[in-house]
Amino acid sequence: MKTLERHLGQLTYTAGATSTLQIPRNYAFRRLSFHLDANVTIAASASAGTPKDSCPAQLVSNITIRANGRDVIKSMDLETLHRLTERRHGVRPFINSLPSGYAAVTQAVDAHAFLDFSMWDCIRPIDTLLQSRGLATLEMIVTWGQPDDIMTDAFTGGTGCSVNSAILYVSAEEYVAVPAAMNFSVNKEYQIRSVIGAASDNHQIALPVGNMYRSFLIKTHSDGVNVNTILDNIQIKSGTEVFKNIRAVQLQMDNRIEFGLQLPKANDTVNRLYQEGILAGYYHLEFVRDGRLTEALDARQLSSLELVLDVNAPGTVDVIDVYPVELIAPAA
Repeated sequence: MKTLERHLGQLTYTAGATSTLQIPRNYAFRRLSFHLDANVTIAASASAGTPKDSCPAQLVSNITIRANGRDVIKSMDLETLHRLTERRHGVRPFINSLPSGYAAVTQAVDAHAFLDFSMWDCIRPIDTLLQSRGLATLEMIVTWGQPDDIMTDAFTGGTGCSVNSAILYVSAEEYVAVPAAMNFSVNKEYQIRSVIGAASDNHQIALPVGNMYRSFLIKTHSDGVNVNTILDNIQIKSGTEVFKNIRAVQLQMDNRIEFGLQLPKANDTVNRLYQEGILAGYYHLEFVRDGRLTEALDARQLSSLELVLDVNAPGTVDVIDVYPVELIAPAA
């Protein structure tokens, strides 16, 4: 097999709308690469708020990869995908964000991310290539966010934030001359959202059964800000069988080491040598430790699977997003 890298196209921002890019169906996809290139203005009338994490990624509120008009393989927002790329590839992707605060400014901003089909940190990454040959259709559907989405919920102002221009550039890395006899598992990713109504030590989120899971990313945000104050403890269980049971903050500390996350305390030159932070609002539960997908959580024979969370409700709108990596074995 040989690799092919090529530009697939670009989509132009329209607030709140959707745009579709038809993806060629010739070869087996390793990954897609996204570059969001935008120019935004924060109005002088703004009086509160600050840019969200990985701003301007919120201008792309969802990217869906759909095959045969009905089969959703990926469904992700660009903000989370940017941070997942950091964990999967050992370095934070390119980001050019707005300055902290709400000062009036017109500025070019950028965000980059990978959407992987091949399995990262795996002995045989090609086991989950997306084979496009034989598909009736393959398309990427982008849902665009609103201009103010790049700012926290506290952001106020007469004309708020405006997007002067924004283009999402899409390129691909593919494998050519893949043997016809090769069958691939599907590396499926999507979002499950749960809104917290009140503090609870038994907040449950049901997870689909019938396939295998490599990992789960949990993301918590309160009033538009990624926070560490929602989760106290995390369990994954099926009935009485517990697969994970860990304090939330300790999981974040573990993730920092496992994924090599570099988070020095900003604007603190004296203590920078002594303080390293954790990435607010992100919790990564991994099952595959040695690169063998046989270690994945096998939910094919389970009658139920759920996240059981000890949660707080610190804000007005408190949300938990769960991003599974689900493995669907090829048909026999």
